Amino acid sequence: MLRLPSEFDLHALEVFVVTVELGGMTASATQLRITQSAVSQTITRLEAGIGTPLFDRSLRPLGLTPAGRALYERARRLLTTARTVIDEVREGANLPVDQITIAMSETFATLLTAPLLHRFGMRVGRWRIRSGISLLQQQDFLARRVDMLVTGSNTLEKHPGIEHHDVMDDPFVLIFPRDYSGSGDPTEAASRLPFIRYSLDHGMGQRIESQLTRMKLRMPNVVEVDIIHQQLTSVALGIGWSITSVLCLAAMPSLVDQLRIEPLPRARFSRRVQVVGRSAELGNLAEQTAQMAREVMMVDCLVPLYQQLPWVEDLMK
Repeated sequence: MLRLPSEFDLHALEVFVVTVELGGMTASATQLRITQSAVSQTITRLEAGIGTPLFDRSLRPLGLTPAGRALYERARRLLTTARTVIDEVREGANLPVDQITIAMSETFATLLTAPLLHRFGMRVGRWRIRSGISLLQQQDFLARRVDMLVTGSNTLEKHPGIEHHDVMDDPFVLIFPRDYSGSGDPTEAASRLPFIRYSLDHGMGQRIESQLTRMKLRMPNVVEVDIIHQQLTSVALGIGWSITSVLCLAAMPSLVDQLRIEPLPRARFSRRVQVVGRSAELGNLAEQTAQMAREVMMVDCLVPLYQQLPWVEDLMK
């Protein structure tokens, strides 16, 4: 029977894979919370045990040798299997996952944090819930600083080893000050009031901006915000008009009566809300989180909004 080299273990493979994915030993050390020297020594021992270099150290950032590329693909699969085994053993023994970091936009954090902890709190020893700029959250997910995302952006769909669980489509609507008497056509609104732009640092802001481009609407950048409450409050105070999503309105029900809300007369669009996780990690938690999010949004968030804005129900369908 072929014996494995003592240097070839799951920890060494994890150090190697993280170093490849983050593009260097310094970033890998930071992520793994070990010293850069420990990362370097682990990889050197792994190379000695296998008998061939894994990195071309003449390149900056580090490049993989052919052997390194072959090991990377196989090591990722081995680590995925190992994590699945751990998840299954923990579930079978009724033991919680040690720690999970989940990132959401401000809107989804407002709607889902309490239901998430209520439903799944005992399945995880320590929860770390983050809200903030969605594009930075996606970078943190790819760098393994985040384990799961609730997002309205689809920019991660082409990355390998990632699973996506649909929650719902979230349509965009027009919002005006309550006493705005003009037409709901965006072209006329743009001639009468400043446009309250949602920051392009967020996936939602980019989605809106992309649609404005398709509609051939160029809005001067008079006011830009990066928090939903700022956006809705600015419009409610008569500072300008904007485009937001139905779920954003559901997250701020006290402001709905202070706004004139209308569907887009043309070029309607929406964003797909998803829960994103890594394939074969955390058991079925990402899938169940998506199912929970769908139930919470449909029953607890949208039904009250339908009472204020009955036409929104047809828009959701």
